[in-house]
Amino acid sequence: MLKYIHIAFCFLVLLFASCSQKTDAEVSKSVKFPNEDAPLALLMREMFTDMEDILQAIENGDEIRSYLEKHREILNAKPTNPQVKTPTFALMGSAYLENLQILEESPQALMQDNFKMVVQTCLGCHQQYCPGPIKKINLLNKETS
Repeated sequence: MLKYIHIAFCFLVLLFASCSQKTDAEVSKSVKFPNEDAPLALLMREMFTDMEDILQAIENGDEIRSYLEKHREILNAKPTNPQVKTPTFALMGSAYLENLQILEESPQALMQDNFKMVVQTCLGCHQQYCPGPIKKINLLNKETS
């Protein structure tokens, strides 16, 4: 009887262990986006995509869309690590928003330079707070036509 209880127990342990294991896709996603639940991390991923859209518009000579109101949330969004929200972070976030506003109000002739200024603001903050995305942010530094 004890043998059957032991076998049943082992079966249950294996059953629960197999149910709780992550799939390859889940593991890959958690490595690709380790901070996916933090609103600030999610916002910054969207901000990168928005910056790609702005760059594309500049390269095409199109009018750029305004992202200023959406990006203002950078000052309020909850970070992965609450200690990130320092007065320096607030200053850097405000500098980013000011540079984004300058870019959005720029004449076409100054858009490339003002875009680079916004990207440099991102890099400056990430060098101090969260260096992981620097390589990706640098992709925005490609020359515009």
